[in-house]
Amino acid sequence: MNRLSYYIDGRMFEWVMSISMILLSVEIFIWPETLKASAFQWITLVLNTEIVGIVLIGAGIFRCSALVANGSSMVIGPRVRAIGALAGAAIWVQFGMALVKLSIDQNFPSPGIPFWFMFTLAELRVVYRAVLDVRTPR
Repeated sequence: MNRLSYYIDGRMFEWVMSISMILLSVEIFIWPETLKASAFQWITLVLNTEIVGIVLIGAGIFRCSALVANGSSMVIGPRVRAIGALAGAAIWVQFGMALVKLSIDQNFPSPGIPFWFMFTLAELRVVYRAVLDVRTPR
């Protein structure tokens, strides 16, 4: 249990976002209509659901791997965490913008907008924090 706590402590947000990406990708693979029938249908105008699912599962697994590696290497781990968080921010801002578009069309705001944009800001904070953790190899 102590080993598990070692990987989770201080990185709970990153774990939650990473696992959320993986779970959303599974949902998209099982029910491709997930994106087409929601406010996120605007994303499917640019990318098909399979690509969105692949990007999400890839980013989620990449981030989980980075979180495990972070404990082993202060050279590679923080860099990979920063890249993963930047990918997360890019994904979440797209979801937020899709809700903004829906809100404009329906003339009232979606309650999800604050959440997606706060997730985006939190991911950018993770990028900043991870970059500060980078150590140069000697």
